[in-house]
Amino acid sequence: MENKSFLSEYKAYVIVGFLFMLLTYWYFWLATIADINYVYQFLMQMLKGNFTGQIVPFDSLTQYQQMEVGLFGPRYDAIAPEVIRAFEERQHLLPWVFLFEFCLFTIMFIVAKGRKQAKITRENEKVQVYSLFQRVVLLLNIVIMIYLFITGFSITFGNWTGGGYIPRLMRATHEVVGVAWIPVWFIVTVIAFKDHKYFVRPSSKIWHKFFLRGKYEHMNRINYYMYVAFGFLLVLSGFIIWYMFPDAATHAQTIQIKRFILFIHFMGSAIISFFTFETVYSYFVSVKGYIPGVITGKLPIEYLEQLRPDVLEEDKDLLKR
Repeated sequence: MENKSFLSEYKAYVIVGFLFMLLTYWYFWLATIADINYVYQFLMQMLKGNFTGQIVPFDSLTQYQQMEVGLFGPRYDAIAPEVIRAFEERQHLLPWVFLFEFCLFTIMFIVAKGRKQAKITRENEKVQVYSLFQRVVLLLNIVIMIYLFITGFSITFGNWTGGGYIPRLMRATHEVVGVAWIPVWFIVTVIAFKDHKYFVRPSSKIWHKFFLRGKYEHMNRINYYMYVAFGFLLVLSGFIIWYMFPDAATHAQTIQIKRFILFIHFMGSAIISFFTFETVYSYFVSVKGYIPGVITGKLPIEYLEQLRPDVLEEDKDLLKR
């Protein structure tokens, strides 16, 4: 067995961890226009059961300030609408951010010398890798996430997309489709958990109808756990935003918590987008043949031997079918 140093074995985790720290620093202290000190105090206040966001005692405010708090909530300028204010004050940076991500994946594509493609000489020799249940869930996840990204950008860049029936419909359906994504996200989280080698499997045949085959490489494992972590952040914050619709009686008591949750939601979507794009690149762009396999459920044996040997290694019965 080849002996590998810690750095060579886990360099993907080290690099991603370092970049994640830089991203966190950039987001919280450079890019965001939220008052981080206020956000911290508000968070500490919520841990004590107070969700009003009124850090300064209400009784110490003047009558006019109390009227402002009643109408607009406490410290309107401290958090939100984070998305709108961030867009207004940082919109000149956004094209550079997307250009950087595009160049990054282009460099990855060039370094990898284009798309990986298996040499298929026996096209008819295919095996069933994905069950009907897995295909439906994976394709639903892909379609819903695409829609949420599009509608989310429509909300974030509202000044660019403008008004009209279609943008209004996209913004109105973003929350509803997001709620529908919750069970899909949860099912994908469960069936895509591949670090289960110590699980007791009642039947390999039944097991693989639900859980995906194969093992994760380091970067794909990172993408999976980021999908789980920040997906949870998105579904939780999105559900609360959708559920807590303030009325005239509860406006002042709920508006600040919704702004705070929107701030968290925006942060989660910004971070998960990078790892989602990396996942899309890894599975769809850099390797040819993934989508047809998910649609039909079958992949050529030569494809698995050359590009996904981990699948055959885990389920040796595939070649017998």
